[in-house]
Amino acid sequence: MREVGARSGFNRQSFINSRLGNRVTDSPEGNNKASVEHVDDERIADLIEQLQMRTVELEEANRELRHVSAYRSLFLARMSHELRTPLTSILGFAEIMLDQEQLSEPQQRFCQKIQNSGLQLLASLNQLVDLSRLEAGPAEIFLQELSFPETLRETCAAVGRQALKRDVKIQCNLEPEVNTIVSDRGRLRQVLYTFLAWAVSRSREGQSVTIDARLLDGSSLQVQIDDEGEAINDMSRVFDPVDTPRAGKTDLNELGIIVGRRLLELMKGSVTLKNRDCAGLRTVIEVPASSPKPNSLG
Repeated sequence: MREVGARSGFNRQSFINSRLGNRVTDSPEGNNKASVEHVDDERIADLIEQLQMRTVELEEANRELRHVSAYRSLFLARMSHELRTPLTSILGFAEIMLDQEQLSEPQQRFCQKIQNSGLQLLASLNQLVDLSRLEAGPAEIFLQELSFPETLRETCAAVGRQALKRDVKIQCNLEPEVNTIVSDRGRLRQVLYTFLAWAVSRSREGQSVTIDARLLDGSSLQVQIDDEGEAINDMSRVFDPVDTPRAGKTDLNELGIIVGRRLLELMKGSVTLKNRDCAGLRTVIEVPASSPKPNSLG
């Protein structure tokens, strides 16, 4: 009896264990877990398929955008050539007519309007072409030794007509060490012209624009342009061409400073804006401009 009882106890425990195992496998919780895992796998597969389809669509859209950008750049390049040729003739003949002493006062005024409109159109055309080139891809920097005082003097002379028309004075202060530097002459002059012209356009009659230039540690050029115009409430919107509409009016100087900042980024430089405590705006331009080595000057 004892032997039979022992065997019966063993068999009963084995039976209980086997039944418990079956219960775990065949329980509703186990089935639900397997079903959830199966559904999750299907969702993941669907998401992966959708992601692959979207990736293909984005690649096709990017290719189309690149084609459109290339066509736009080509169009602007060709149109700029077609427009500059007659525009140069218009400006040249306007200059010749203005030099004639026998013109009456109304005739001189009309010729001046022709010249001013032509110069504005030429500047706008150049900025559009520059912006298109910057969007097309990285451009090369051509470093060379140049005289910064001479470059600044040429820039001030170029803006002088606009300043004279608005009766705005331009004052330049250069520290003695700011002389011969190494930089991209063409782009540096364009940046200086852009922000100086913007400062003049912000000024009213009788106000002044002051330029201070210094070298920082001999490896960076800092140009500070102070005007006496109105303060800017939101600096973050100045360089944003999308969020600063002007009721359908295109501001040539606003487009210019957008191009100017892009040129500075290309030159590894920067521009910061700050409202002055007294009045006006302070524009600080910094650009790498190391002094040339002594033996390179001959």
